[in-house]
Amino acid sequence: MKNWFESLAPRERQLVLGASIVLVIGLFMQLVWGPLNEAEQNARQKVNNQQQLLTWMNEKTAEYQQMKRQDRKAVNGSLSQIVSSAARSSGISLSRMQPQGDSLNVQLDEIEFNKLVRWMADLTQNKGLTIEAIDVHAAEQSGVVRVRRLQVKK
Repeated sequence: MKNWFESLAPRERQLVLGASIVLVIGLFMQLVWGPLNEAEQNARQKVNNQQQLLTWMNEKTAEYQQMKRQDRKAVNGSLSQIVSSAARSSGISLSRMQPQGDSLNVQLDEIEFNKLVRWMADLTQNKGLTIEAIDVHAAEQSGVVRVRRLQVKK
């Protein structure tokens, strides 16, 4: 190859050298620079997508927390007021209510089990209360229970 290159005229040598340089630069651009540039653009796009996702999640988190605060504010009054008004609206008569620290013990003589479950769901889901303990016993009638103790907390 060296002999062939030296046998060329000086102008031809310059032309081959120039073409070789252009070929090396072209190969470098095609094989090295192009993939690096594409990978960098893909990485920027991924970062942009992740930033958009983070922004969206922060907005939704703020909305959720605001809704949660509004739900808590919607239920005003003392614990006994909330429980008794929920019982009245559900058609339940309370036998006894006794405050115990920051919770309230409720006693019901006889109630349909399904009605009790719906009322407890209303207390927890709509009124924001927590049921800490319950002591239920079957009554003589089928589907009816006695609640000796239902401990509710705000």
